[in-house]
Amino acid sequence: MKHAIAIILPLLLLAGAARAQDEKNHAAFLTGEGAPYAITCRPPQYLPGSRLMGPEVCKTNVLWAQYRKDGMDVAADGIHDVPSEKLRTLNPPACHPATMGGANASMSQFNISMICD
Repeated sequence: MKHAIAIILPLLLLAGAARAQDEKNHAAFLTGEGAPYAITCRPPQYLPGSRLMGPEVCKTNVLWAQYRKDGMDVAADGIHDVPSEKLRTLNPPACHPATMGGANASMSQFNISMICD
């Protein structure tokens, strides 16, 4: 009996995972709402500096919710994690004017460049 359970249980788990793969949802902006272990996919996005599209990115809603909580997103290449646009908008980098010279710098050395941390 134990051997039958040891064989059947993994098969049932595989069947459940395959069924979950068939039941993918698609959304442009993923918040992680819905059934925690349901799979939601982001459509392909254009790769930076290219006319090519990256892959479709599929993750469980639990993972998408964690990404939003951490202020992160998956890059267009589908591999790397990047700060989300919302995080960058709400927390812009600290910028200050780039100065050349010391207190005695003349106006001919006026610089309008900015340095961002």
